[in-house]
Amino acid sequence: MDVPDVGIDVPEISQVALVVEDLEDAMERYRRILGIEPWEVYYIGPPEQEEATYYGEPTEAAFEIGYAYLGDLEIEIIEPLEGDSVHRDFLEEHGEGIHHLACFAFDDVIDVVESFENAGIPVVQSGKWHDTHYIYFDTRDRLNGVYFETLAGGEYDPGPKYVYPPDSEEGQSGQN
Repeated sequence: MDVPDVGIDVPEISQVALVVEDLEDAMERYRRILGIEPWEVYYIGPPEQEEATYYGEPTEAAFEIGYAYLGDLEIEIIEPLEGDSVHRDFLEEHGEGIHHLACFAFDDVIDVVESFENAGIPVVQSGKWHDTHYIYFDTRDRLNGVYFETLAGGEYDPGPKYVYPPDSEEGQSGQN
C-alpha cells in the first residue's frame, strides 16, 4: 500500500467517534460499562446544517450525536438519521464501531485540507453547522478503517438538545 507523507504534525487527538444504530442505547451502554456520562446530545442536519457535501455533492444528511469527555478526550457517538453520509456508509459496511479520529487543535485548517488533498487523501464529507465547519478525510485504507476529521470555527454552541441521562446533575439543570 502506498502511504503518502501528508506533511503535517497532529498536535493531539481531540476526539474518538463511534457510529451506532441507536444513540440512547449506546450512551447507556457506555455509561453502565465505562461510567462515561453525562452525554450532551445535538441534532446536526437541515436547516441549521449548511453547505453539507458528500463526495463533493450536496447532501441533506442528518444525524444525532452525543458528546462526553474522558479527561480532555471527547468521545462522540453518532446515529445517522437520514441522507447520504459517511456515517451511514460505515454503519452499512461495518456495523457499529469506531468511525473516526479527530484533531481540533490545528493552527491552520486550510493548510491541513490542502496537505491531505495534495497527498491524495480527499475530503469525503463536510458541512457547516452554526459556525463550525467539519471536514472528513478518507483515511480508511491507510488508518485501519477509520476516517480523520478536523474542524474550523466552532466558537458558538447553541446548547444541547438534551443531556443523557436525564437524572444527571447537568441533565436536571437543563430541563425546564
